[in-house]
Amino acid sequence: MKIWLILQTILFESASLYLLGAQDLSLLGWLSYAGSHGAAAGTFTFLCWLVLPGKYKQPVIASMAFIFVIAFSMPIVGMLGLATIFITALYFPKDKVVALWKRSDVLELPLHPDQMEHAHYGAAALKDILLFNPSNERRQIAVNACRFLPEKVAIPLLKLALTDKVDDVRLLAYAAIEKIEFSINRQIEVLKKEKSPERASLHFQIAELYWELCYLGIADGPLRLHYLEQAKSYLLKAQELRPSPRSELQLGKVLLELQDYDGATQYLEQALHSGLLMKQVAPYLAEAAFAQGDYDHAALLVSHLPTEKGEALNELREFWRRETH
Repeated sequence: MKIWLILQTILFESASLYLLGAQDLSLLGWLSYAGSHGAAAGTFTFLCWLVLPGKYKQPVIASMAFIFVIAFSMPIVGMLGLATIFITALYFPKDKVVALWKRSDVLELPLHPDQMEHAHYGAAALKDILLFNPSNERRQIAVNACRFLPEKVAIPLLKLALTDKVDDVRLLAYAAIEKIEFSINRQIEVLKKEKSPERASLHFQIAELYWELCYLGIADGPLRLHYLEQAKSYLLKAQELRPSPRSELQLGKVLLELQDYDGATQYLEQALHSGLLMKQVAPYLAEAAFAQGDYDHAALLVSHLPTEKGEALNELREFWRRETH
């Protein structure tokens, strides 16, 4: 049928062109031309409508009228143009665009430590759940999952959970923080009961555990101050028994937290002279200088920080470099 329609279209259009080429067309000649050209446009319209995809055939009258008007109003040109468009669209279609997103099921939060390694949830995802997820049960599971993260990462998330409006979420977070604090304090008690207490390494270990309670952010207010004083006391005992750059550096960091900047600078410089690298001590010396208002010296010390791209210390170094130039 399509071949028959093509032959009819060619025949009618050829006849119309023959009539149009005659000289001094009468009214009858013009009517004959219009009839022949209209028949060609009609058969062409029906042919085009047949080859169109189903979704473009509806509504029938509108789609056929569009083709007919173009084919009739532009003899030859309209038909050739539409034929070219349809052939190109049907036989050389545009490549399908690959979907940029895909639907996925809601992932389950891990309930056991061995599942955490294979989970898609990290600290940022757990934080979003604790902040924005409307499900109380989901937030409780997130708090439980935080227990399998490193303590430095888990503590801020658990503290965030302490502000939750649901009692069960708050209690679960408090229990997780208390468990970490109890574990560290138990280690301290075990070390204090050692039979050979006069060892520098033992005092240093105890001081580091007290420092960890503060560093992790478990303790606040007077309790934090107490832990810092205990760390300072044990580090001083370690220094008396056996001075070392490591204990001097740690003592400097503790004194910085206690806002004893002169004492912190003294021990940090001792650590530097004892063999530590400048980049290990420079951040803390710069902090002490900044707190004391010695900004030029702080900028000089910051210039010794590492230069790896993306590092937070590198960003700090670049900031001070711009400020002093």
